[in-house]
Amino acid sequence: MLQENAIGQPGAKALKRLGLLGAALVGIVGWTSAANAALIVNLNGGAVVIADNGAGDTDPTTGQITNSTTVAGFGVAITVARSNSPGSNGAGVLEISSLDVRNNNTGSATLTVSVSDTNWTTPGGAAGTPMRLDSTFSGNFTQAAVGDNVSFRSFADPANGQPASAVATATLSATKANASLISEPFSGTTNIGWTRGAGPYSLANLTTITLSSNAQFQISGTTAATPEPTGLVLLGLAVAPLAGRRRVRRD
Repeated sequence: MLQENAIGQPGAKALKRLGLLGAALVGIVGWTSAANAALIVNLNGGAVVIADNGAGDTDPTTGQITNSTTVAGFGVAITVARSNSPGSNGAGVLEISSLDVRNNNTGSATLTVSVSDTNWTTPGGAAGTPMRLDSTFSGNFTQAAVGDNVSFRSFADPANGQPASAVATATLSATKANASLISEPFSGTTNIGWTRGAGPYSLANLTTITLSSNAQFQISGTTAATPEPTGLVLLGLAVAPLAGRRRVRRD
């Protein structure tokens, strides 16, 4: 079932929850697995393409891309785009953290940033395994105009295509709304269920940014594939508190 939280200026508790989620994912998956070399960052539909450990990648770590470039009049700095392919027992994760963009054009313009990788084999090793695709983003509009906007969407492909497109979450979006704020934060999360195929799977995410001239923007986004809890597990979680209360009454 698709679940989506409202997007807007988050409170401290919402930001804290997102921070804890990111920390938990890093703790679960780590970033020490031997990721394959299929990790790719694609800017503006192929105008600039950076492959892991290829031209433009200044990070020698396998499974991580760092890059600064200019494309379509935008100054783009990718602090880290990373993948934990072939995955771990906890989650298959694809992340961009963080993406900094400035529109140096004389007018409003749009930039797309796609991150993709292939060959996740865990978690969920068997065909037909119920999976969940989580999509989470957060960031800030800086010196932006009212109406500037960003969207973030996550994808999975049980057939291991690149970029993944077969399964897609709802689009998370945010729009600069308060003219008096120099820095306006946003955050959001959504997820969707899907099913593992017999072989490896792929993940991707797409960020689309529209900014006015000289506006700046920063975003972090995470795509995570995890096994869906089974009905028996959920039932056990629901029964356990009831059993505890019964024991208290007998005492």
